[in-house]
Amino acid sequence: MKNCSATDSLRKDKQVSRLIDQPLSPLEQFVRDYAEARSGAWDQIEPRVYDLLIGSEITRVAFDPEALPEHPQAQLASLGSPLLDGLLADAAERWRCARFYRIGLNLHPHSLDSRFRQAISLSPTAIANIRQVRTMNCPQALFWFKATFVSDQKEEEILLMGIDLHSLREVRHWDLLLASSGLSELPEALLPEARHAGIIAGYRCARDRVAPTVAALANTRRREWSSRVATQIQRMSAYYSRLREEANEPVRNGDDVAAPSPIAARREAIDREERLRIAELRQKSALRVQVKPANLMIVQLPKLLMSVAITDKNRPVGQLEAVWNPLSEAIEAPACPACGQPTFTLQIYRNSLGCASCMESAG
Repeated sequence: MKNCSATDSLRKDKQVSRLIDQPLSPLEQFVRDYAEARSGAWDQIEPRVYDLLIGSEITRVAFDPEALPEHPQAQLASLGSPLLDGLLADAAERWRCARFYRIGLNLHPHSLDSRFRQAISLSPTAIANIRQVRTMNCPQALFWFKATFVSDQKEEEILLMGIDLHSLREVRHWDLLLASSGLSELPEALLPEARHAGIIAGYRCARDRVAPTVAALANTRRREWSSRVATQIQRMSAYYSRLREEANEPVRNGDDVAAPSPIAARREAIDREERLRIAELRQKSALRVQVKPANLMIVQLPKLLMSVAITDKNRPVGQLEAVWNPLSEAIEAPACPACGQPTFTLQIYRNSLGCASCMESAG
C-alpha cells in the first residue's frame, strides 16, 4: 500500500508540474475547437492528455511525450504526427469558406466634410458638398492560395490576398480586418450591401495580383536549385572523367594497341551514360509551379458611402462617390469620373472633372 501511495503521489506531482510549466498550447486549442466544430466533445484527463469524442469514436490524445508511459493507449499529437495531420487535412476540407462581420468600428466620424477636403486635392475655386451618406456593408474577400514548387524536392507556400469586392482593390489592412476581437458571426446592425462584384471577379483579381509574388518565389527557388544542380553536374562530370581516364589507361601503358576498338567502345559508352545521367538530372530538377485556391473568407466591413457634388464658381462640374473606411479611419481614393482609376487629385477642365492624367490627355 505504501508503494501504491508513493506512486500515486509521484503521478500527481508530475501532473501538477505539467499543469504549471506547460500552459495551453495552440495545438491543444485547435484540437478542442475541432472537436466542438464536429459536434463532438473533449475531456481533459490530466494536463496535456485528453479524451476526444468525434462521431462515435473516443480517442485518447497526449500532447506531452512524457505522458505516454502512463497512457500507453494514447496517440501523440504533435506537428507531423499522423493524428494531427489527419485532423488538419479534414479541417481544411470541411471549412474552406467562412463568413464574418467586422464589428467595434466607429461609424460616426467627426466632420466628414473637413476630412474629405483634407484628403482630396481640388482646384482652389472648387467646392465639395456631401449630399448623402449611407452606411453599407462592403464585402472583403480574403483568398488563401497554396503555391507548390516541385523539383527534386517539394516546397509549399501559403499566400494571402484580400480584395475589396466593392472597388476590386487590394485590401491593405487585412491584419486589422482579421483582428480576432473584431470578428463576429453576427452583425452589430443589419446593413444593406453596397454594389459589388461577384466572388469569381474577386478571385480573378486576387489571382492576377498574387501572380507576381509567386513568380518571384519561383525565380528565387530556380536560382537556388540551379546552383545546386550545377554543382551536382560538376561532380558527375568529374566522376565520368575519371572513368574515361581509367578506360585510356591500357593505351598509355602500351597494352592492347592492336585492339583499340573495345577501348573506344567503352569510352563511347561512358560518354553516352554521362549524357543520359545529366539529362535525367536536369529533367528531374526542372521547376514546376502549381497554384491552387485553398480557403476563402468573406468579411462584411461597414463603410460610409458618400455622394459628393463638386461645383466650381457655382457651376456643377461633377459628382463623386467617396468612401470613408472606419478600419483605416481615412477617406479612400475615389475613382476618377473619366478613367475610373483611383486618385486623390482631381482637376477641373472645360466643366468636367478628372485626374491629372485625363486632363493632360484632354489638353
